Amino acid sequence: MNYPAFILAGDHLVAVKDITFVDFSKIEEARVIIHHSGGVHEATGFFAFEAMMALKPSAMEGRRLRWQKNVWAVHNLIGHPVLQILAFTGNLLRICRLPKRVYQPFFRWGMWVHDATVPKPIDVQSK
Repeated sequence: MNYPAFILAGDHLVAVKDITFVDFSKIEEARVIIHHSGGVHEATGFFAFEAMMALKPSAMEGRRLRWQKNVWAVHNLIGHPVLQILAFTGNLLRICRLPKRVYQPFFRWGMWVHDATVPKPIDVQSK
């Protein structure tokens, strides 16, 4: 497995080799505190989960993040296949030399379905 060289924490790129301690106590709120030789920074939202998966994937186990289990199923089973079918359709129409206004919406629709099926953390859903 390839590990990233940097983690995005707030608006700072933190070198993984410089990280001294990571506080996962607020991961349920999608927040991770990263201590490193240059200071302390917080990764939030998607970047908190990305940091957790890169630095300590075992933190995902157990009851704390049980809402996260299988939450990607709809995205993977519906979002990706529909995106691919719409992209294939758009490419087929493009190859048939139809006007751009005919085939271009298929790519936008595919990305819309893909993005609409990305799961939101519980704290985001409740707001």
